[in-house]
Amino acid sequence: MFQKLKIKSAEKVVENCILQHQPKAVKSIQKMGVILDGSLLELGLKLALLEKELAAITKKYQLIIFSETEIENYLTYNKKDLSWRGKFKPMTEAANFQQEKFDVLINYFNLEKPELSILGACASSNMKIGFSPSVKKGLNDLSIKVDPLKVEVFIKELKKYLAIINQ
Repeated sequence: MFQKLKIKSAEKVVENCILQHQPKAVKSIQKMGVILDGSLLELGLKLALLEKELAAITKKYQLIIFSETEIENYLTYNKKDLSWRGKFKPMTEAANFQQEKFDVLINYFNLEKPELSILGACASSNMKIGFSPSVKKGLNDLSIKVDPLKVEVFIKELKKYLAIINQ
């Protein structure tokens, strides 16, 4: 019963955050945030490759992984961090990440999970970028149609679109 209430609350929170988000042009990326679905790691996503590619864009990025198990040396969060009201519990990695301000936020997930959608929608960012088709309409300002396991292709497309936007 609480799970259904949590999901319904999460949907309302996501809708409100999407409505409040005002995308802004990004001239240079000082700080980037990345929300990663840990299930992509199980499917073969190379985390070291993703980090290398992100570091080529900006030296200051913060990566958080949604995973039921802790991943050494990475910020992680799980289902238990989300309250039944659709908000992250205080003092969790997700709550701390949500308070950060990013120039660009990458929603590196393509499956609908309330914990991913809430953090992606409510994190403070000038521009939100994710995969197409987007899990939730309006979640991303820019959606790139590519397989999430193909990191190099995603980063190449990301750089191309950022260059076009910044002209």
